[in-house]
Amino acid sequence: MSGKLCKVTKDSTWVTEVPNHIAYRLTPMVSPKTCPGAQIEFYVGEFEPGKGGAIPHTHAKEDHVFYVLSGRATSKVGDEVHMCEPGDALWVPAGEMHDFDVVGGETFRVIAIFSPPRA
Repeated sequence: MSGKLCKVTKDSTWVTEVPNHIAYRLTPMVSPKTCPGAQIEFYVGEFEPGKGGAIPHTHAKEDHVFYVLSGRATSKVGDEVHMCEPGDALWVPAGEMHDFDVVGGETFRVIAIFSPPRA
């Protein structure tokens, strides 16, 4: 098995119908589908300013990590509220309720990681 270089380009495929997410798009980078043998899922995602967010939801079996590239959003994880800004990493344990509410006028761009990868 060898590695694979993945890039976001003008020709990247963006998924826009994401359950529990509003005005959001993501592009799959690394997953067992794109990189056979991978034990994580890695996405770049973007929430539109003034429109975007994620309604409260859970992922029963997967931990989730979000790394903020640009923009700002509040996120409620369980009972705690966090202000997420560029350079922040937010860990959401499996089964924990979480959401995002984009604030300000900049696109909220994140790296999203699932572990283990979903079936």
